[in-house]
Amino acid sequence: MRPLNPGEFDWTPAIVEHLSTLWLSGITGGEIGHRLGVSRSSVMGKLRRLGLLCRDRSRVPIKPPPQIPQMRENKRPLPPPEPYQAPHPPPLPPIGSFALLDLRNGHCRWPCSDGFPPYKFCGAPQASQSSYCEFHFALAHNRGSQRDYDRAAEQALGGKLFASRAGVME
Repeated sequence: MRPLNPGEFDWTPAIVEHLSTLWLSGITGGEIGHRLGVSRSSVMGKLRRLGLLCRDRSRVPIKPPPQIPQMRENKRPLPPPEPYQAPHPPPLPPIGSFALLDLRNGHCRWPCSDGFPPYKFCGAPQASQSSYCEFHFALAHNRGSQRDYDRAAEQALGGKLFASRAGVME
């Protein structure tokens, strides 16, 4: 008799008889392998070589699988679902302290910082079709009349003549 390779199983006649008895009694190949200490594949291979694998085991009574207890059906109605409520938006910073990334559509873009970081913006509601609120729109677009400008220039020059768009002042 040749020596066994490592991991090889010695199928003695007693083990083969026990294998045949277990297989014909309806036990699965995996369970037989577990009982004999070998893999399912080696059990199935040995059964095929013995010619037992293709025999009809339907005459042999097989244990029915364990019954799972039936759950009773819930007859109670479910409560109606809650309506969706969006989370509250974070509070807006006070006007004049909006960072650039805090500004949203409709916020005034007038810079309120002194020109050094961190830069802050007004953030008040915009006037129609403008990037600024009403107050800052007036600051940006209301320069006064040309006559007011000329009077201020005359006073600043101490009454000297100068040319303006309105004409030569004396």
